[in-house]
Formats: sequence, structure tokens, C-alpha cells
Amino acid sequence: MKSKFYDHEGPLRASGQSKKTVNILNDLIRINIDRITAYEKASHAEITPEPEIREVFYRLGTDSRAYVNTLHAEVIKLGGAPVTQSTISGKIYLHWLEGKHSFEGRDTPSRLDACVVSEEAIQKAYNQALLEQNGAPERIYQLIENQLWSLERAHQLLSSLHESQSQG
Repeated sequence: MKSKFYDHEGPLRASGQSKKTVNILNDLIRINIDRITAYEKASHAEITPEPEIREVFYRLGTDSRAYVNTLHAEVIKLGGAPVTQSTISGKIYLHWLEGKHSFEGRDTPSRLDACVVSEEAIQKAYNQALLEQNGAPERIYQLIENQLWSLERAHQLLSSLHESQSQG
């Protein structure tokens, strides 16, 4: 019979390293849920009038939905219960909240600047997750690393858009 562990989200059927990994993955899910919400809001025409930037925001939100789905699947494989909403708990999630900025701004350049800063905070959280993954299955490490790589590309894109908007 498996031991039953409880964390901030309820019962988990994972032990030791698996429980730690489940908690880390759930923190990344929370971060991506926040990211989805922010980019979906920013992609509305009344907030961001430029269609090409709205499209980027929409695509980044969609990317995070894919990240959440993949992270959910891994949590389930590890015997855990994936979170379904952003809640204020979890070590990496709380670290993310310290660096998180609103994706809002009075105009497009300031909104893009806020997105760039938030993406930097997300990358720090993902790097922290990688540091805490010693002993986890290689597939988990690779998953987090691949998502981080995509987040770095998103950061570069937003930085480039911010630079072009600030000059124009």
C-alpha cells in the first residue's frame, strides 16, 4: 500500500522525489495559468490596438496552455494531482510572485516593457525549478528545459517588439 502524502493542494499518491517534483511542476502550472490570463487580457483590441502585437500576445497565451497541458500530464504520471488554478502557495510560485509585474500599461511600449520584465521573472522561476530537479526523471528535466528555451525565445521577441515600439 502506498503512503498518502498531503500538500497544499490535497492528497498526493507520490513519495520522496516524486512528491517534490509534483510540487515543482504544479508551481510551473500556476505560473503558466497566470501567464495565460495576462496575455489573454493583453490581446484584447481595447487594451492593445496593434493587431500584430495582439497576435503575439494571443500566441504566447496559447503556448502557455500547451505548457500547462504537458505539465499536467507529467504530474499525473508521477501519481500527483495537477493544480487547475493559480493559488498562492508553492515555493517556486511564491518566488515568481516576488518578481512578477503586471502585464498592463498605459500604452503599448509600457505594456511590452512590463511583459519583458515578467518574462524575466518566469525564466528565473524555471531556472530555479531546474536547480531543484536533481534526482528527478530525465524527461522532467528535459521538459522544463525545453519550456524554458521557448520562454527565452518569447522574451527575445517581446524585447525586440518593445525596442521597435519605443523607437516608433
